[in-house]
Amino acid sequence: MKKEQLKKLTGLLSFINRLIPKSRKKIVFYSNMGFRDNVRAVYDYLVSCPGGRYKVICAVNDWKDFKGKGHPRYVRFVSPLRGVWHFFTSRYFFYSFGKYPIKPAKNQMVVNLWHGSPLKKIGNYLNDEDQNFFTILLAASEFFAPIMQKAFNCRPEQVVVCGHPRNDALFQPGDALQRLKVDGSFKRLILWMPTFRQSTFLGNMDVKASPSGGTGLPILGSRAEMARINDQLAQSNTLMLAKIHPAQDLSQIDTEGFPNIRIVTNAEMQQTGCNLYALLGSADGLVTDYSSVYFDFLLLNRPIAFTVDDIEEYTANRGFVVDDPYPLMPGRFIKTPEDFSRFIGDVVTGSDSFAAQRKKVGELANRYRDGMDCKRVLELVGIL
Repeated sequence: MKKEQLKKLTGLLSFINRLIPKSRKKIVFYSNMGFRDNVRAVYDYLVSCPGGRYKVICAVNDWKDFKGKGHPRYVRFVSPLRGVWHFFTSRYFFYSFGKYPIKPAKNQMVVNLWHGSPLKKIGNYLNDEDQNFFTILLAASEFFAPIMQKAFNCRPEQVVVCGHPRNDALFQPGDALQRLKVDGSFKRLILWMPTFRQSTFLGNMDVKASPSGGTGLPILGSRAEMARINDQLAQSNTLMLAKIHPAQDLSQIDTEGFPNIRIVTNAEMQQTGCNLYALLGSADGLVTDYSSVYFDFLLLNRPIAFTVDDIEEYTANRGFVVDDPYPLMPGRFIKTPEDFSRFIGDVVTGSDSFAAQRKKVGELANRYRDGMDCKRVLELVGIL
């Protein structure tokens, strides 16, 4: 849809929204990329609270996967299209992926939970478009508040400092590994979470696609390099789970045949009911790149390494919300397979020279460190 057409539609829908009465007992959770992340965390906490005084609507693109599967009687799953009416009639509305291009009414509380503290450019850092379709927007700390304000082109008072609700699960790993049927004999777990480089779904090509015949992952681009890392992991009885970003084009990924390196897709996480942040809480170390996940993992102050082999190309194409991202990346920088091997050695031997730097960046990135972010956001909007 062209920008002018979208603007006219937004104006019409926003006008209609102002006219329709809102039910103070209705709460809507919306997502167009799966019922997960911050939206799911807030929902799970809400339905765990006694009372059930509200009518809860989950307008999610995978609604059929949840419909009729043991949720409380006051919960209903619908498609995002049907969710438009529930947006019009609800007092409370939460989202972290996608949005309805409708301005909130004065008697509505529309909460943009977003999905992490950004290092890479998002929103108005990339495109000059109207992103402000909410009452309030969450930021994890005072450092990120002006960054989020600029990204969504909103007023300073709309940005509220509150931890990411999904992070509560970091402190309660539970049965995450059992859900993925991870062999309990492994001594250590390293989680590898690369952000997407190519996305058919989003139409993004932040870096060029890897040559065919490789693994499709950064650093360990060839099967020979992957085999050497797999052998090192096997020798120390360590498992590495490569959790692929939901937006990544999976046709590029091939790591079959490496028993100590296992690919985990978003579909598998959904099918098994494995909470990503509970899985993250079970990890002894994290390998990532420019993903917001590491700002969350800093709450645990465990070893982190960053694959930065394509940072110049990434800077030229996608870019970052700060001029120099390196000071915000407290860990070993991985540019070669040998660097990757050194980080695995650090985790295995317990060598850790970045703990103080992680603590410093972690305190900058996260105001709250108590595992109570779901409760906090529901209190913030007046539901609890």
